[in-house]
Amino acid sequence: MNESNKLSKNICVIGAAVIDIIVRVKQLPKSGEDLYGEHVKSMVGGCAYNVQQVMNHFSLENILFAPVGKGPYADMIRSHLKKHNIPIILEDPSLDNGWNMSFVEPGGERTFLSVPGIETVWKDAWFDRIRLHEYDYIYVSGYELEGPSGEVIVNQLRTKKAPHATVVFDPGPRVSYIDQAVLKNVLQLRTIVHGNLNELLALVSGASLEESARKLHLLTNEAVIVTLGNKGCFYFDGHHSNVIPTTSAVPVVDTIGAGDAHTGAFISGIAQGLSVKEACQLGNDISAKVVQQTGGDFARIL
Repeated sequence: MNESNKLSKNICVIGAAVIDIIVRVKQLPKSGEDLYGEHVKSMVGGCAYNVQQVMNHFSLENILFAPVGKGPYADMIRSHLKKHNIPIILEDPSLDNGWNMSFVEPGGERTFLSVPGIETVWKDAWFDRIRLHEYDYIYVSGYELEGPSGEVIVNQLRTKKAPHATVVFDPGPRVSYIDQAVLKNVLQLRTIVHGNLNELLALVSGASLEESARKLHLLTNEAVIVTLGNKGCFYFDGHHSNVIPTTSAVPVVDTIGAGDAHTGAFISGIAQGLSVKEACQLGNDISAKVVQQTGGDFARIL
């Protein structure tokens, strides 16, 4: 173990493991159209699972706190996690896990059609299975804060996380569907917001990226990280702001998991004692590897 890992912190990854069905298309179908696509692969995905895979690459202490249900998709996830020696901490037989169809267009842009499952019905009793106060960093995805689950998760964080613990919140593309009270509460938990520009602007509005980030920082008192695609990422840490560019242009095969890869690498960096700037650079480097491959299969890519 290297010196940085000796100093690393304990991390809890809260969110989902789902099945990703990846289909390559020439264009997205219009209403009523019948187009052909190419099935690329079906695999375990989900933001929390993806983020954890990056942390495992850096050999960081972490747990994946994602529900595994009962049904064909849950069976696929359970088998995969066992095969890769990932502990299954949370099982609930009341519902199958969800899945999504990921349409990938030429140029790498992806569009999701999601069918939700057990990962969208969080329960207070589930948190009895972990000691939330023992974790230094806690990742939360916006997907799981939508609907009644949001209030459950945020209330558990408010009452059980350690005062020193930092929450890393990835708003996700459905941030506008999260209840405003839930958003307000999650931003007040020593929360680093890590998302893309559209997600930042859904949380706060400003005349510029800098102004929006500063407004959000006033709510969180923590760093704000904004990914900018092939331009790299922007950060504001309360004192300094900067754009950390990508080191070189890379061919983009698809963007599935690129944001999760950046988030996972960023958390891995700060958990090992890197500065916000250095962690952003690490995020750029890891996500650049992911976009050059199909489907965000992190275990194979990293």
